[in-house]
Amino acid sequence: MDTTEVIIVGAGPAGLALAICLSRLRVKSIILEKETEIVEDPRGVAITHDAVRICWNLGLGGDMDKIGEELPHFNFHKTSFANPPFFSADSHPDSFAQTLPSSIFQIQPMLELAMREKLKNSQYCELRCGCTVTGRKQDGTSIIAEYKNAKGQSRTVRGSWLIGSDGKRGVVRKHFLEPTAGIRQVDSAYKYDGTWVAANLHISLPTPKSHPDFPLWELGYTPDQVYDLFWPNGWHFGSPPGKPLAAGRFGPHKARLWRHEFAQNDWNDSMDAEELLWEHLIPMITRNCDKGVGKFPSGDVTYPRDCIEIRRCRPFHFTHKVVNKWFDDRTILIGDAAHVFPPFGGQGIASGLRDAQQLAWRLMLLQRLPNVSRSSHNEILQAWAQERTYSVKLAASLTSFNGQLCNYGDSWGFWLMRTIDWALRQIPFSPGFPDSFAKNEAGGFTTVDGGFFSTKHSGGGRLPQVYLSSRLGIPTLSDAILAPTHTAMTLLVIAGGSPESDVAEARKALDEAEIDEAIMNHDSVKAICQKPFTGAADNLKVYYPTPVEELSEAGMTVRPLYAPSNLFSRFKPSTRFVVLRADFFTFGLAKNASELVECLVNLKHRLHGDMS
Repeated sequence: MDTTEVIIVGAGPAGLALAICLSRLRVKSIILEKETEIVEDPRGVAITHDAVRICWNLGLGGDMDKIGEELPHFNFHKTSFANPPFFSADSHPDSFAQTLPSSIFQIQPMLELAMREKLKNSQYCELRCGCTVTGRKQDGTSIIAEYKNAKGQSRTVRGSWLIGSDGKRGVVRKHFLEPTAGIRQVDSAYKYDGTWVAANLHISLPTPKSHPDFPLWELGYTPDQVYDLFWPNGWHFGSPPGKPLAAGRFGPHKARLWRHEFAQNDWNDSMDAEELLWEHLIPMITRNCDKGVGKFPSGDVTYPRDCIEIRRCRPFHFTHKVVNKWFDDRTILIGDAAHVFPPFGGQGIASGLRDAQQLAWRLMLLQRLPNVSRSSHNEILQAWAQERTYSVKLAASLTSFNGQLCNYGDSWGFWLMRTIDWALRQIPFSPGFPDSFAKNEAGGFTTVDGGFFSTKHSGGGRLPQVYLSSRLGIPTLSDAILAPTHTAMTLLVIAGGSPESDVAEARKALDEAEIDEAIMNHDSVKAICQKPFTGAADNLKVYYPTPVEELSEAGMTVRPLYAPSNLFSRFKPSTRFVVLRADFFTFGLAKNASELVECLVNLKHRLHGDMS
């Protein structure tokens, strides 16, 4: 029988993300995937907010040009994306203080391919395709997964944990946990239930040679200008009158892919999805005028239908549900196995990535720490479940906001909010109406009862991301510098005039608290200053937020609202030490060495189930 530490069922984005995170923490895993190859049909297209940051944490930043691209804005229209939007949201500002794009519209097969490449040469993970899981047995602290391999042969693998990341109809929840533990997906705070027709389209360009009679050539249009006119940039929501709509470009620009989804709540199997698609789409890709050009002399012009290839078109039943329990002993659910979302929030893949990143370091600690009791492991996982439930609720609130506009259209309340926002922006240096979603992001888990952080030490917040520099280094994203290496946490030292003594003080506190090296060690201590610092010893790197002028000189993009000071914006001025989890949420803050020791002892007690 094969053995590993973590058995992951399903090689979608959530399962692959978990495997990558575990590999970096030197935790072994085997992924059992029932398909023999990556499913080529793109499914989810959006990665939003902090999930973009997680993709960079997974090492995917350099692959994004092949996976997808940032769209400049989100638009809400009445009826059709051919109509001017009644509301448009700019996606470029660094509203979430993460430096990176706030959304990427991607090709899921390319995302999964890039993630598999990260695992290809890992000594800590093995991906087994063509494997259908058929059974599960628990033997004390071990769990055994039974499966049939690609040749139809029965096999078993033993591990400490079984992770179900095999989708909403996957075997782990439906066949194992529903019958034995009563775990099922139930309605959440946002209730939605509807059937939509979803289509993936590939758009090719007409040219004067291929379509000599196309009327817009006479007006001087180029093929690219025609494409931009009929398939406008950005993501588009359409609201009544007419069927609710979610549509837009996805993948790299050169791929020319378009997602088109519309509500069809009276769907029955006698209907033809492609026929409904054309009926809905043709009016939206028909124009009789263009801004700056005016009315077309030829009247209505429709994008050539032979330049539109339907790659997928079928009905989907969408709902929002979340599990009533995230785990049972050593079997845990993540991704669509744990929660599902409607199409107008972009939260499906994003929530799965969050599940994975926030679970990985906990599994590492449960594997590495000595003498962790059953009650301790339940408490650690329950804290994860509490945080994930809260995060899914926030994701649902964003989905609900978009869904309200998409399904019911504009409202007096939303009109008033936009008007106030416009008025505020006329005031010099005013940021406009506060973004409630960005505010929730900044708050992290601070309001979550039972989360894994020290309330007494002001923990639970999310660390912003900026560019950091050191005396000899180039500007680098702070997550890449501050991420722990093979440990669960990092100890940040906000250094003053003597970084060497500040770091020594932090390491002494680690020794005094007798923190296990799986949690943190001396190498986990990182020094940062609020201003450029070049006087440290050669054997100590001291980082500081890169000034905007240096970023501009280096040719690096600086987003609106980006500020180097964001890194310290969620700390009290007196903060000198920060215990930072591997998912970039804080466990606790301390203003001096004695308070740091107290925080570290609290951490140790949390991990061993002793809250006294």
